[in-house]
Order: sequence, then C-alpha cells, then structure tokens
Amino acid sequence: MSQPIDQPELSAAEWKLIQNLRTLPDEAVRTRLHASLNELLFFFRTPKCQGMGVEGFPCGDPRSSCEDCHQIWEMLDKVAERGKKA
Repeated sequence: MSQPIDQPELSAAEWKLIQNLRTLPDEAVRTRLHASLNELLFFFRTPKCQGMGVEGFPCGDPRSSCEDCHQIWEMLDKVAERGKKA
C-alpha cells in the first residue's frame, strides 16, 4: 500500500501562480521561467550584497554589489508596474 502524499493548503495566490504556470504554451518558456523563478526566490530569501545595511553592518554574503541589488529591486518594481497596466 502506498503512503498518502502530503498536500499542504495553498492560498488563492499560490493556486493562481500554479494555474498560470500550467497555461504557458511552450516547454522552453516553462523551463526558462522555472529557472528564473528559482533564482528570484533565492534572491528574495537572501538579498545580500557587499555594502552596509541600514543598521550599519554588512548585508551579508558578497555575491553581488549593492548597486546590483538596487538594480534588481528597481527592475522588479518596473515589472510589477507593467503587470498592473496589463
């Protein structure tokens, strides 16, 4: 007998994200999006740069410069704005 699969509760936003991912028509686009989302999630979990944080101590792991972090956040803001206009 197989064990039941743990099915966690998903919010409406999580379900919508899954549904949107499943409607992408092209496998290559889906693959690229999955990779990009994984990188984006890593960035959100660990937004670290070489500079000083607002508290006056280094942000953490020097994976990128502060300028790189700020550019990423600015680009994400632009993407969010484009999404609101669509």
